[in-house]
Amino acid sequence: MSVGALQESNSSYGFDMNRWHNPLKDIPVGTLVRFVSGSPRFKGEGPRDPGADNDGEPLLGQLAVTVTTAGEEAHGWGGIFHLNTVRGDSFSHYGDFLEVVK
Repeated sequence: MSVGALQESNSSYGFDMNRWHNPLKDIPVGTLVRFVSGSPRFKGEGPRDPGADNDGEPLLGQLAVTVTTAGEEAHGWGGIFHLNTVRGDSFSHYGDFLEVVK
């Protein structure tokens, strides 16, 4: 089965926590990205919400510019990126929730 794909259950959690992983996303510094829902990690889970910005506004659909390329992170959620949002926030977020604006 491919990396990042939904996995068959082989643990008491209903999924294998060590087998689900998305590789680091290749998004260059200075790229305009949009916050999107993350794909489900296991059968029965819906799309994952990217959360809120520093002012509590929902991130879904907001735009940002990458300040760094993907750094390693423990979750396997596409890497961690440092971002500046169009609204003026600056924070880090996972690549699973970022889509390059074309």
